Amino acid sequence: MSDWERVEGEVAAIVSARPDEYDAVTRENLAELLRLIKETRRPAPFLAPGYWPTFRIVWEVKGSENLEIEVFDDRYEVYRSFDGRTDIWYEHHRPGEPLSAPFLSELPDPT
Repeated sequence: MSDWERVEGEVAAIVSARPDEYDAVTRENLAELLRLIKETRRPAPFLAPGYWPTFRIVWEVKGSENLEIEVFDDRYEVYRSFDGRTDIWYEHHRPGEPLSAPFLSELPDPT
């Protein structure tokens, strides 16, 4: 199984566990971000459900071990953990909107 097949399986499992809770806009925000990650040849992430009907994205690659992005219907929340503190900021986003340069710079480097 490829990394991207694993990602697809993780998404399917998350949605199927709470099928009535993940709205179409949140799922499209996730799909758009995953397409960007894949098309720009960045490492495949790992996915988990958020507390809300959201998706948590993490990486196990050098330089991004402390990065988490939570996908909502109207934003991506970016978390970076450093020595006991966490920096959090929002990238307001709806499907089809452009992403900011600061957001793109948070993503792991292409492989």
